[in-house]
Amino acid sequence: MDIPAAIAAETALARQNVALSVIKSNAQQAEQVAKILEESITVSPSSNRGSHLDVRA
Repeated sequence: MDIPAAIAAETALARQNVALSVIKSNAQQAEQVAKILEESITVSPSSNRGSHLDVRA
Protein backbone atom coordinates (compact mmCIF):
# COMPACT_ATOMS: atom_id res chain seq x y z
CA MET A 1 0.00 0.00 0.00
CA ASP A 2 1.49 3.32 -1.09
CA ILE A 3 1.21 6.45 1.03
CA PRO A 4 0.21 9.60 -0.82
CA ALA A 5 3.18 11.86 -1.47
CA ALA A 6 1.76 14.74 0.59
CA ILE A 7 1.36 12.56 3.69
CA ALA A 8 4.85 11.11 3.22
CA ALA A 9 6.29 14.62 2.91
CA GLU A 10 4.48 15.81 6.05
CA THR A 11 5.71 12.76 7.96
CA ALA A 12 9.27 13.39 6.81
CA LEU A 13 9.06 17.05 7.86
CA ALA A 14 7.68 16.09 11.26
CA ARG A 15 10.53 13.63 11.79
CA GLN A 16 13.04 16.23 10.67
CA ASN A 17 11.59 18.77 13.11
CA VAL A 18 11.84 16.28 15.97
CA ALA A 19 15.44 15.47 15.06
CA LEU A 20 16.38 19.15 14.88
CA SER A 21 14.68 19.77 18.21
CA VAL A 22 16.71 16.99 19.81
CA ILE A 23 19.94 18.32 18.30
CA LYS A 24 19.17 21.82 19.56
CA SER A 25 18.38 20.52 23.04
CA ASN A 26 21.63 18.54 23.16
CA ALA A 27 23.60 21.59 22.03
CA GLN A 28 22.00 23.73 24.74
CA GLN A 29 22.82 21.12 27.38
CA ALA A 30 26.42 20.93 26.19
CA GLU A 31 26.63 24.72 26.34
CA GLN A 32 25.34 24.70 29.91
CA VAL A 33 27.88 22.05 30.92
CA ALA A 34 30.68 24.06 29.32
CA LYS A 35 29.53 27.17 31.18
CA ILE A 36 29.47 25.30 34.49
CA LEU A 37 32.96 23.93 33.86
CA GLU A 38 34.25 27.37 32.93
CA GLU A 39 32.76 28.88 36.08
CA SER A 40 34.24 26.12 38.24
CA ILE A 41 37.69 26.91 36.87
CA THR A 42 37.42 30.63 37.58
CA VAL A 43 36.07 30.26 41.13
CA SER A 44 38.80 30.82 43.67
CA PRO A 45 39.05 28.50 46.66
CA SER A 46 37.28 29.74 49.78
CA SER A 47 40.15 28.79 52.06
CA ASN A 48 43.91 28.52 51.83
CA ARG A 49 43.85 24.92 52.99
CA GLY A 50 45.47 22.75 50.39
CA SER A 51 46.48 25.64 48.19
CA HIS A 52 50.21 25.13 48.80
CA LEU A 53 52.06 21.92 48.18
CA ASP A 54 55.45 21.45 49.76
CA VAL A 55 57.12 18.30 48.51
CA ARG A 56 60.47 17.42 50.06
CA ALA A 57 62.36 14.29 49.11
